[in-house]
Amino acid sequence: MKRAEIKPGRTVSKIGILFGIIAIVFGIFWIVLLLRLSGQDDGLEPGVVFLLVFGAMFIIAAIAITAFYAKSAYGKNRPSILDVEETAGEEASAATAADDKATAKDEINFCPYCGKALKKDFSYCQYCGKKMP
Repeated sequence: MKRAEIKPGRTVSKIGILFGIIAIVFGIFWIVLLLRLSGQDDGLEPGVVFLLVFGAMFIIAAIAITAFYAKSAYGKNRPSILDVEETAGEEASAATAADDKATAKDEINFCPYCGKALKKDFSYCQYCGKKMP
């Protein structure tokens, strides 16, 4: 069974690292700004707690994405985005299709009047209507 992998390009991965770092910095600014605006006098309101948790989850997701892109950009064993596996049945059907194409080429004739491809057993051209010689 053959296995093919589709991997992200190294340049695309480096751009992903850059955007991941920007997302991490944004998440940090989000939390810092939220803490400054909420004030520290009488505790945090539920809405502020929700937004703080959102900021923390945003930072965690950005770190995970940045780590994935870093491994894709600089690692030797880069992770694949999509794994494609071929089974013996698919290989056999592909070989049969290739054989069918070879026999189909032998059965093709060309009209001497219009030049279109026809099957050898046609008596008349299906495009120009003229009788085949």
